[in-house]
Amino acid sequence: MARIILNPLCRGFLIADFLYDRIELKEIKIMPILWYILIALIPGLFWLWFFGRFDREQPEPGKLVARLFIWGMLATIPAIALELGIDFFIGYSTSIKLSVIIFSALLIVAPIEEYLKYFVVKRIVWKHPAFDETIDGIIYCVVAALGFATLENILVIISTGSSKAILLRFATATLMHALASGIVGYYLGLAKFNKEKEKPLITQGIVIAIVLHGVYNIIAATNTPLTIFLLTLLLIVMYIMLTSGIREIKKIRVRSKNI
Repeated sequence: MARIILNPLCRGFLIADFLYDRIELKEIKIMPILWYILIALIPGLFWLWFFGRFDREQPEPGKLVARLFIWGMLATIPAIALELGIDFFIGYSTSIKLSVIIFSALLIVAPIEEYLKYFVVKRIVWKHPAFDETIDGIIYCVVAALGFATLENILVIISTGSSKAILLRFATATLMHALASGIVGYYLGLAKFNKEKEKPLITQGIVIAIVLHGVYNIIAATNTPLTIFLLTLLLIVMYIMLTSGIREIKKIRVRSKNI
């Protein structure tokens, strides 16, 4: 079981290391914008392929997936605007006080980003005929999240000029976005086919994702010798939560086919 859980994380780190060795063969002072974008796309596309394997039996329409990915990218813009606007008045981003870090992570950054990613999916695919299975909620939310994370990656690499930051995000922040939104998608999928509990289920999913996302940001901001270990542990827990939900959905699907 441990080997199964760690495999995707290990693959992410190994691929990141593989790419870093080749990308950083020499110092590149001025990297073309297209090269920045290409590097920034790699984490999102890899995880898009990885999570897409969970829905091999009835894959989602390519055009719909592309549309969600692009809208997920665009959702990054209002997220940044809102976060910068609040930061202008509160000044949380530069604070090293633990109370401020916890407050901003759980009540500002995570809620804004998780709600916007959810909003994209709810607005675009909730009534779409392709949304015909519970597991589709997971796939769609993961796609939107990876679009969101990809534009973040592009902005990070443009601002820092370093591919090293992207390769670190490959197995950390990008994966976190996918897992957090995947958990929202699990509850969104349940809500889609349970009208009586629609709002409570969606609210539960978003709250869980906000807490997990917030805890991730708190750990990352503290920057202690245990940071990498704690982030890895959190990502493993999130992965277990999501894959457990996927297994449960698949069992229900098998039972329904046998009836």
